Amino acid sequence: MSDPDRPEASELDENREGQEGPQLRLEAATRRFGALVAVRDLNLTLRPGRLHALIGENGAGKSTALKLLAGHLEPSEGRVLVDDELLSPATPQEAMGRSIGMVHQHFMLVDAFTAVENLVLGSEPTAAFGRLDLEAAAERAHRIGRQARLDLDLQRITEQLSVGERQRLEILRVLYRGARAILLDEPTAVLSPVEVDELYRTLRRLASQGATIAVVTHRLDEVVRFCDDVTVMRRGEQVLSEALATPTSRTKEPAENGAQLTARLTRAIMGGEPPPEAEPPDLASNADIVLQLDDLQVVRANGSMALDGLSLTVAAGEVVGVAGVEGNGQRELARALAGLEPLVGGSIRLSGDLLHHAVGPDGGRRTGDRSASVRQSRARGLVVVHEDRHRDELLLGASVADNLVLGDLGAGAEAEAVTSRFARFDVHPPDTGRNASELSGGNQQKVVMARAIDRDISALVLAQPTRGVDVGAARVIHHAIAEVAAQGAAVLLVSADLAELRSLSHRIVVIRRGTIAAELPTTASDEAIGRAMLGMEAA
Repeated sequence: MSDPDRPEASELDENREGQEGPQLRLEAATRRFGALVAVRDLNLTLRPGRLHALIGENGAGKSTALKLLAGHLEPSEGRVLVDDELLSPATPQEAMGRSIGMVHQHFMLVDAFTAVENLVLGSEPTAAFGRLDLEAAAERAHRIGRQARLDLDLQRITEQLSVGERQRLEILRVLYRGARAILLDEPTAVLSPVEVDELYRTLRRLASQGATIAVVTHRLDEVVRFCDDVTVMRRGEQVLSEALATPTSRTKEPAENGAQLTARLTRAIMGGEPPPEAEPPDLASNADIVLQLDDLQVVRANGSMALDGLSLTVAAGEVVGVAGVEGNGQRELARALAGLEPLVGGSIRLSGDLLHHAVGPDGGRRTGDRSASVRQSRARGLVVVHEDRHRDELLLGASVADNLVLGDLGAGAEAEAVTSRFARFDVHPPDTGRNASELSGGNQQKVVMARAIDRDISALVLAQPTRGVDVGAARVIHHAIAEVAAQGAAVLLVSADLAELRSLSHRIVVIRRGTIAAELPTTASDEAIGRAMLGMEAA
């Protein structure tokens, strides 16, 4: 039910379109969760017409700061001010009533709904006799979308939308509700390079129309290329905040100037010099093939082909990078290698011996033993890290210690494994008894990687291993991956971060619609890789 004291969405839209966004301020804001201080004495100002980046290490308090501004959290101390007036009560409803909307890191969409149904969810327009008026909603949404140049087919089922389209739908949803301040938490984590550029073009257009924009990101190249202001946080405190040269002027400067800014921001994030970047080990020309994928076919539950004739080999000591727009079979590839997804066609060989193969016309959905397949993969030294740490890698209600030895219980020396794994990846807060759900996303990923790397490995399959991870932790993970390859393992690295693929891989393949669409050298440009990912002709 709608709140009778609040204006209808249509009124908000009519009153706010084209208006300047509010100025948002955190004034000496502190937020505690029990004994943990997530944000301490933070002073932050977001101005209309500006695109402001919040960056910092995992657990630095960036997402907490956004949630304070958006009314999702109330400060333990200090104040949240909207155009110099206190945000009270500190609720999302009050924040939206004052033009503030937040786009969360994980999409808040119902896959089975159409785009327009997701758009109005919780703010449904009605016609006579309380009838849901989706036609009026679509008309308003198209008008708002044209103004922001957010092209989207609102009648499509959300499940059928690309990741970039879903991101645009999330932004359109907060605009539909009248937001003129838009706070985005890691919006580019799953986007292709082309989609990243499109998103920031949209955000810059909104800022040029007077909107207040803030973005949490771990990608410093985005800060250098697109943002007007930057704030660096470390351990809950602000350590740097400044206006940057305009993005237009920065793109015309020599490349080394951008590199100098990136290096300065990296030092601010880490509190000192970062470790050197990892490099792939030298690859022997006669290295044996360790991982061999032949004509893999996997069918999704809805009957569509997730993998459609995918073939690939990875040699001992080789790191093969896999690029692709999210949803083109990457998730199913990792699951098939782990033994979790039955094959309807093709085979997987490890060091020449058959590991998994098709088991029948139904892909073994009724007859296959997935638990046996998983045990077989692990026993043969094939280690897989899946992209969704919450669903596939962690028991969020269990302790960090239990998660660090998940799958290794009963092997002995669990306490020693917990200590060494915890220390190697510098998990914060430094408390192995804390529940995994209480860690930041980046520190959860450190737990996952610490457990995976500390095993006997013949082949290592990594899906988005540094997603949501700060620059320092990413460097630690990169060195660990290079070390595994140097010891002779075959490494398949699936990542949306092209810089990561370039720095670690010997070659890059592009997956599209469940098959390998292109193979490119690591020197290929972002544009060339992005065009291959989207099935576009080379420029």
